[in-house]
Amino acid sequence: MSQNPFLTPPGSQPASLRTASSETVQVARPIPVHLGPGSDAISVVLPAAETVPAQDAGLNEKQAPAEQNKNKASLWSRLTRKGGKNETPGNETFNEKARPTTVAPPAAPNAEKRSLKQRFVDSYRKDYCPREAPTVVLPSCPTDKEKYSYMSMNRWPIILGGLLSALSLTAGAWLFIKTEWYFFWYALYAVWTEVYIFMSLGVTIFGKRFDLKGHNQKLRDHPLTVETAPTVDIYLPVCKEPIEVLANTWKHVAAMRYPGLKMQPVVLDDGAQDEVKSLAATFGFRYIVRDDRPLLKKSGNLRNAFNHTSGDYFVVFDADFCPRPDFLEELIPIHLANPKLAIVQTPQFFRAPGEQTWVEQGAGSVQEYFYRLIQPCRNTWGAAICVGSNAVYRREALAAVGGTAAAECSEDVHTGFYAVNRGWELAYAPIVLACGICPDTPRAFFSQQMRWCTGSLSLLTHRDFWKSDLAFKQKLCYLSGMMYYSSVATAAFFNPLPASVLLWTRPELMKYYNLFFALPSLLVGLIVIRAWARSPYTLSVQYTQVIMAYAYLQSFLDRIFGTKLSWVPSGDNKSHKNNRYRNMRVLAWCWTIAHNGLLISASVYRIMGGLAWWQVFPALLLDAFNLFIVHRFLFYVHAKEA
Repeated sequence: MSQNPFLTPPGSQPASLRTASSETVQVARPIPVHLGPGSDAISVVLPAAETVPAQDAGLNEKQAPAEQNKNKASLWSRLTRKGGKNETPGNETFNEKARPTTVAPPAAPNAEKRSLKQRFVDSYRKDYCPREAPTVVLPSCPTDKEKYSYMSMNRWPIILGGLLSALSLTAGAWLFIKTEWYFFWYALYAVWTEVYIFMSLGVTIFGKRFDLKGHNQKLRDHPLTVETAPTVDIYLPVCKEPIEVLANTWKHVAAMRYPGLKMQPVVLDDGAQDEVKSLAATFGFRYIVRDDRPLLKKSGNLRNAFNHTSGDYFVVFDADFCPRPDFLEELIPIHLANPKLAIVQTPQFFRAPGEQTWVEQGAGSVQEYFYRLIQPCRNTWGAAICVGSNAVYRREALAAVGGTAAAECSEDVHTGFYAVNRGWELAYAPIVLACGICPDTPRAFFSQQMRWCTGSLSLLTHRDFWKSDLAFKQKLCYLSGMMYYSSVATAAFFNPLPASVLLWTRPELMKYYNLFFALPSLLVGLIVIRAWARSPYTLSVQYTQVIMAYAYLQSFLDRIFGTKLSWVPSGDNKSHKNNRYRNMRVLAWCWTIAHNGLLISASVYRIMGGLAWWQVFPALLLDAFNLFIVHRFLFYVHAKEA
């Protein structure tokens, strides 16, 4: 077994938890961790937490755009870049303090002398059939540049590209539908998808950007001092996540600045592990294990914590999210400025360094679109959603219902919705204040996406949503989220059909220029969004979107047939056996073979019958690209299966 770089000989002293002053200085020092009764003490060496001067907590509104433009990458560099070791979402090279820490074995001797064949085999095993679980790439808190990287939506390239794609796809779909009367079934899919697309475009077009000037005014109007600062509990729900992930997160939590001793981190351990209890004691964090676990899973854990704490506000950090030292300094004043505010939500932010797996890179990059563009626009209509982690909750707003919502999946979305329905407000601030890690295998990512979709479906199919007092525009925003899930789930099956059907039924209508109806969508996904994104928007995003489609489909099937899924903690990147994942892969194989067989056989048959090959070639080329995108999901073998 390789030596863990975090482990050093015991005998070191614990690091300081917090200070009363506004100046915080953290140094790298080992922290002893006792791994249960009867085991020897070891020490986890935690790199120094990045500190941010107190006076920089609120960046001047004139400085933020300047800072973005100063380091803006060229269009060509953004289109051609790949995730690298030192790359941030702004295509920047960040300093050593901000570099993600990799828990990995040392490089093998003479690795540079490996043959081309050996390097190919290594690359193949990493991407398709790893022999062991992927190494953990630990995050650090966001840098000053990353903090404001989501401030500029720069939405018009996305809007114009999306509008062109929607119009071209609509034209192509209806030309196909009107070809024969028995193609009417395709109209159901076309209408549903078009309604979602234009609804989403409407929200994006009329949404407003975040008011940075107003935000900084709130910071000045409500300075945090020992006298004015409210008490805050930091909820740290955990359930059998890797100990190095917890230690990395908690050292960032310990580095958060807050006046006096009014901040109390609380570890909520649903795994009831002795090593977690010891680590919590080392940091000086309060430790709670509930008696009724696993009732309501994470929701039950948070509700139990609500009953055993008393802070005016509480913050939730998932096991892997590392906050900046100024996290509370940026968000508590927003609450103080608005007594009707129940929740302030911030982005879930992820880096995509080269050490990560293709799943982690794609899963992290795909989130930027939602947190940088969709959430700020929904916030305009009072319909931003709560995503749980990286948010500050007002205790008073949840006291009447005993804390967060009692839901088995996506309690965060339910908590935000019901708070708004009771007359409270939910605000979204696109300030990147915490950085986390994504699932690193297709199965883990599949489970996460299925859980998110299931939570949204459970809310929007409940009568409470339709009978709620939310405004019509707010309900439309929530509905667009559900329609997104359904559109993605069905696109994998409906999009390839027209070419095969036309070849078999109306070959004279099969023309090479039919591809132009799909070309704008292809260009938007591969070029426009890649140029817009600050994170490396590589083909890994396309690979993970295939997994998302089948995960959403499974969620809809579960909802229709009333079946339930097992819960996997967000920070747990281990591969968990899941029959739903297996079943969806079987379905993906069957569908891929079926529709490719139909298209290829029809193409051969019609070409042999006299149809010009160039009329069919564009459709085959597009099908080959789709096959390339789906092949990672089809062929990946998890470490325990290899």
